[in-house]
Amino acid sequence: MARNYSFDVEPSTTIRQLKELFCKKTESEEDLPVLCLTLNKEELEEDEKTLLDYQITEDSQLNSIFLGETYRASLGFMGSRFVNVGNGKGLTRIEWSTTAPRWRRTIPGLCLEGQCSNSECEAYDRSVIMCIGYRKFDILADADETTTVCPICKQFVEPKTCAFNNCWWRYEGIQQAEAGSSKPPKKCSNEWHKVDDAYHYFDEETSGTVTWKRLVVEAVKDKPM
Repeated sequence: MARNYSFDVEPSTTIRQLKELFCKKTESEEDLPVLCLTLNKEELEEDEKTLLDYQITEDSQLNSIFLGETYRASLGFMGSRFVNVGNGKGLTRIEWSTTAPRWRRTIPGLCLEGQCSNSECEAYDRSVIMCIGYRKFDILADADETTTVCPICKQFVEPKTCAFNNCWWRYEGIQQAEAGSSKPPKKCSNEWHKVDDAYHYFDEETSGTVTWKRLVVEAVKDKPM
């Protein structure tokens, strides 16, 4: 009889990472090379692809062929880890620099930051700025290979914090309680906030990083009436 396993993962989790979680839970790390995951009888062949790439959702149930036995894995999405924009203590103002590297250039409005993981890129392992501009952006749903990419190599970058300049901004979201807590998810938002002609970014160490089940950030040039 097939056994069931559940995992708390994120849309950005790769197939390789999910396989590693599976092997760890079944105490079979040494057999990772022979593990195969399937969805609707289709093999998930590319380990570097994410759950989002394969359109795997919270209700998906995967099967695994592992040492001649069949297991089932149910996925429960925790959300995405991102800076706590509800903690304004970390919003830091920095004057413009004339010597910033190419991967630290901005435009007015909303910008996102994340670390480039492409070892062949000039900006590898650096915090790069991804320009979003004046718009509403869903951190969980809109981040993909067309919107959040390294400005140098154009490879996908997972956003971890955000910044603003010359705009009015606000956010609304649902914050997940930390692991082990019995507290329910919490809805949160703020009023329109103005930032001037400088780079205002959320420092992750000061504001902290939390799990968001939903987070929409919006930047506009003029304050809405």
